[in-house]
Amino acid sequence: MPDNPTGAQFQSTLWSDVLRARDAQGTGGRAALERLCASYWAPLYAYLRRKGRTGADAADDTQGFFAYLIEKGLVERAEKERGRFRSYLLSLLEHWLANEYRKAHAAKRGGFAVAIDVARAEQDIGPDPGETPDAAFHRMWGLSVLKQAFELLRAEFERRRRPGEYEIVCGYLQAETDDAGYASLAAKLQCSVTDVRNLLYATRRRLRELIRGVLRETVDTEADVDTELRALFAGR
Repeated sequence: MPDNPTGAQFQSTLWSDVLRARDAQGTGGRAALERLCASYWAPLYAYLRRKGRTGADAADDTQGFFAYLIEKGLVERAEKERGRFRSYLLSLLEHWLANEYRKAHAAKRGGFAVAIDVARAEQDIGPDPGETPDAAFHRMWGLSVLKQAFELLRAEFERRRRPGEYEIVCGYLQAETDDAGYASLAAKLQCSVTDVRNLLYATRRRLRELIRGVLRETVDTEADVDTELRALFAGR
C-alpha cells in the first residue's frame, strides 16, 4: 500500500477485516477474527500475566475474552475514530475483568479457539517481575508488530531470492555493518561488497515500509502511523 503524505483517511486491511468480522459465521468474518486474535493474543496474555495470573489462567482468560468479544459483537463496534485498536481492546479487557464476565464465560467458548503458544509467550514476556501490566501489553504489541513485519520480509525473500538468504541477511539488518561485516556477508552470498551494501540498504528500507504497513492496519491516517511508530520504538 503506498504512503499517503497528505495524512488523509485511507481504507486499511485490518480495519476492513474488523468490518467483515460482523459476519462472524461467514468465511470472511471468520478469517478476520482469526487474524485479529493472532495479532493480539500475545499482548493480552502478557497483560494478564503481569496482573498475577498463572500461565494457564492467563491463557484461559485470553480465550474467554475473545469469546466474549465475539458473543457480544464488540469487534464490529470498533471504529477508527475511537483511536488505536490496541487501546480499544485493552479497555474492553479491563471492563471484562472488572465485571466478572470471565467467570460467566469460563465454560463456553462459542466454538472459537485462539491458538495460544504459551511457551513462546512466556519466553517473549521474560522474567521482569517489576514490569506493569500496561507496559507488558504495549511491549508485546511492539514485538508482535516486528514479528509480523519480519515474516512478511521472509516471505518476500523466499519468493524473490535464493533459499536460505533471508536467514543470512537477517542477522545484519538491526545494526550498522562495518567493512568486515560487508565482506563477510558478500562471501556468504557469493557476490560483491557493492551488491551487499545495496542489498542491505534496500532490505532495511523495505523492512521499515513493512513495519509501517503493519501499523497502518489499525489506525486512521499517516500521522497516526507516525505516532504508532514512535510508540513502537519508545516501547509504549
